[in-house]
Amino acid sequence: MAFLKIIRPFNCLFVIISVFFGAYYQSSASNLFPILFAAISAVLIAAAGYVINDFFDIPIDIINRPDRVLPSGKITPKAAYIFSVTLFILGITASYFTQNYYCVLIAIINSLLLFSYAKTFKMSFLVGNILVAYTTASTFLYGGLCNNNLKNSMIIVIFAFLYTFIREIVKDGEDIEGDIKLGAKTLAVKIGRKNIAIVSIMPVFAIILYSVFLFTENMISLKTFIVFSAGISLPLVILINYILRKSETKRFANASSLMKINMLMLLIILWVG
Repeated sequence: MAFLKIIRPFNCLFVIISVFFGAYYQSSASNLFPILFAAISAVLIAAAGYVINDFFDIPIDIINRPDRVLPSGKITPKAAYIFSVTLFILGITASYFTQNYYCVLIAIINSLLLFSYAKTFKMSFLVGNILVAYTTASTFLYGGLCNNNLKNSMIIVIFAFLYTFIREIVKDGEDIEGDIKLGAKTLAVKIGRKNIAIVSIMPVFAIILYSVFLFTENMISLKTFIVFSAGISLPLVILINYILRKSETKRFANASSLMKINMLMLLIILWVG
């Protein structure tokens, strides 16, 4: 059970959904065999990323999240490291069967970035946030490339990047105590919790502007734009206001969890629209 828990099953399911979404969004084409292997490759690499992240996060999690698998001793660090490397290798191998060399390249690059993020960049100023936003968004790109659906998939790639970037900023605010003790140089440590909420307004505004752009360019319908504004843009504004009014750990944690759910709503709105 511990090995299943450490790979974040819910997040892995979301990775699979993301690949298929990128492949089939506004497209009737279906290269099923490459898409299936893209999903397998993406979920293996994502799972490897979660494990290696927890491996390097042991000192932080002892402070912030002692109930997690590694700090609690349910899996040894050595076993977790071997498990992660094995998943990375299997994920890159699976990418070969997508029959798309761009996908193989993305698989290799993302594996290296996830390892580098966990080991080095997570503790750095903004770089870690950008890397996580990119790797999340790239799963949609992965699916789009496998199904010759790059143009349509880029719509959600941009949304996913901006949305994940916001959530990563909020998560920095949630983890600030442990990060300060370990000497991390994250955005929250540099500017403080109160200013984190202020900074997150900018990517929220970018999401709103991008949705307006898609509507004015007839890339989404009026109905989709209205539902998106009510179901995504407005909740984002409310959540940012929620953490802005009182900058405390619990509020940042609540906002981060709600944003994960709201990301699923974003996909549903775009798919149905």
